[in-house]
Amino acid sequence: MSEMSRSSPPESGTAADVPAALASLRAEIDAIDDRLHDLLMERARIIERVAREGGKRGVMIRPGREAAMIRRLLRRHAGRLPPQTILRIWRELFAGALSIEGDLTVTVADGAIPELQTVAREHFGPLVPLRHHPSAGQALADLTTGAAQAAVLPIPDGSDDDQSAWWIGLMHGATPRLSIIAKLPFWARRVEGLPHAEAFVVAPITLDPSDDDRSLLGIETPADTSTARIAAVLTKAGFSPGPIVSRRATDRPEARYAIADVAGLIFRGDPRLGDIGAAFGVAPTVLGGYAVPVQAFPPAPEPSDR
Repeated sequence: MSEMSRSSPPESGTAADVPAALASLRAEIDAIDDRLHDLLMERARIIERVAREGGKRGVMIRPGREAAMIRRLLRRHAGRLPPQTILRIWRELFAGALSIEGDLTVTVADGAIPELQTVAREHFGPLVPLRHHPSAGQALADLTTGAAQAAVLPIPDGSDDDQSAWWIGLMHGATPRLSIIAKLPFWARRVEGLPHAEAFVVAPITLDPSDDDRSLLGIETPADTSTARIAAVLTKAGFSPGPIVSRRATDRPEARYAIADVAGLIFRGDPRLGDIGAAFGVAPTVLGGYAVPVQAFPPAPEPSDR
C-alpha cells in the first residue's frame, strides 16, 4: 500500500474550506450575538434596579404589561423571522426577569386536563417551579397558604361539578382576595404538537391593563334565570357580553350563579354593575379579567424578486 493510500482523507469544514463571503457573514452574526447579549445583560441590570426601587409589590407577574409589550413588538415586527419567535423570546425574558425580581411558584390543577401542565410550562417558562394538584380547590389552597403565587385552573364550562366550579369561591371574597389575571395560552394560534387546552390564571393581585382586555363578572340570579336573560341584562347595562356559564347554586336552591365574559377591563365600583344588581337583586362581583390572547400574527412579507 502506497504512502498516499495509507494517509488520512483531507478534513473538510475547516476554516480554510469556508468561502470568504460566508466567513464574513458568520462574523457579522457573531458580532450581532455579542451585541444582543450585551443588551440582555443591560436589560437584566435595569430589572435589578426596578426590583431595588420597589417597582413591583407582592406577586411579581404583570400579565397586562407583558401582553402590551408583546403586542407592541409584533406590530413593529417585519422580515422573515417568524413572529412566533418574537413571542417565545420575550416569554423567556419575562421568566428570566421573574428570577431576578423574586421567586414565583405556580400551582396547576391538572387532574381533569393533564395538558394544563404543558400550557403552564409554555407560558411561564422552564425556570418557574410548578406544583400539581388533581383539583382546583387544592391549587387555590396553595395561594392562601403562600405555597404558590399563581394558580393555573381549567376554563369554566357548563359541566362543572361542585369541586371544579372554582370561580364560585372567588365570588364570596376569599382571603387573600384572588382574581383571574390571565388566559392561557396567550399565543392562541395552535400548531401541531402544542397543547390546545385553555386555562385561567388566578393570583392575589389586581389585573393591570393591556391595550385589549376582557373581564369576568360573577353574577347571582334567581334559579330560573336563563343565560339569554343574563346576556340581555348585561347588554342593557352597557356591557358587551361574550360567553356565559351558568349553574345552579347547590347550597341555595333558590339561586343560580353565572360567570360572564365581557369586553373591556371592569373594576369594582363601575356604575353599570349597579344596574345588574338592580335587575337580579344582588350586585355582581368582578372576578378579574385577562389580556386577549394573540389570535393571529401579521403575515410575513413576500420575498421580492427585485
